[in-house]
This record gives sequence, structure tokens and C-alpha cells, in this order.
Amino acid sequence: MEPTYEAMWPLGPKVADDVAEHERPDRLTGVRVGYLWDELFRGPEMFEVISDVARERHGDVEFVGWEEFGNFHASAAEERKVLDALPELLRAHRVDLVVAAVGA
Repeated sequence: MEPTYEAMWPLGPKVADDVAEHERPDRLTGVRVGYLWDELFRGPEMFEVISDVARERHGDVEFVGWEEFGNFHASAAEERKVLDALPELLRAHRVDLVVAAVGA
């Protein structure tokens, strides 16, 4: 007699609503960009390249380093603390756009 197993959908249940897409700016001149990073894969290297290219293409672009926002890939308690504080930190640093870098 063969055993029977229940199957689960591999993508799991949806836990958040869809987020409306905002219009992207044509230029980054005068924009302040915040970097978010999960501290897993080459963030500092990538941020340096992104910053250099953005400044080359758009001139006056400011950046706020990931260190200002914390690691959002940590213990569940630390992750929740960082994510809860994020909206206020983004406001406090006057961030207009975010680059979220998640390592694989």
C-alpha cells in the first residue's frame, strides 16, 4: 500500500496586498535616494556603482547609506523593529526614492 501525502502550493499563501506602482521620475537631479540592504550580498559595492552612475547621468543626486536604516534581514524581533522604524527614518532623512538591495 502506497502512502498518501498532502501537497502544498509551492509559492505559499499571499500575505500582503498588492502595492500601487508610483510614477518614476525622469531625472534624479535634486533627489535624495536611500539605500536599504539586507547585509547578504555585495551591497556596498553595488551602491558605489549605482551612486557613480546616477551622479554621472543626473548630476546632483544625494544618497543616504544603508547604515542609517538598519538590517531588515535579522532575527524576527530585530527585523520587525527595523521595519517599524523605517517610515519615520525615511522622513527624517528626507528620502525621495529607495533602492532596496536584497542578496540572493
